[in-house]
Amino acid sequence: MSTSLIIRHWIATTPDEVWRAYTTPEIFHQFFSPEGLSIPLESVVIEPWVGGRFECTMVFDDTGVENPNIGVLSVVEPPHTLVGEEPSIGFRSTQTFTEEADGTLITVVQEGLPAEIIGNPEVVAAFRSSYRKLGRVLDVATEERDCN
Repeated sequence: MSTSLIIRHWIATTPDEVWRAYTTPEIFHQFFSPEGLSIPLESVVIEPWVGGRFECTMVFDDTGVENPNIGVLSVVEPPHTLVGEEPSIGFRSTQTFTEEADGTLITVVQEGLPAEIIGNPEVVAAFRSSYRKLGRVLDVATEERDCN
């Protein structure tokens, strides 16, 4: 069984545009949370350099419950690789943006998650919904890719 959660999704834009979306708070807050959650712009801190903060608070739309995400960037290689970590809980998330078929393949590898998260179809669906939101924000097509 995999010890990492791996999600792949294609989007009809360049790695540069995907990078800009991930590193610009005014864009990031519009797509990064799954459907049913939102991210207030004022909660977003993105310092796109090694050691920089990567923070946001996801808010459940129906209850108002807040889920803060507080991490530090450990790898920043524009426009292809962004790695964030939450060292206090042993969590690491690697986002890669690779040119593919007139667009960009977004690959997310998350490590240090509880076993019940890895392979959970609801978690995969949540990620997919955020990529569809990204497509709407950028006004481009998106497609699901295999998660293995």
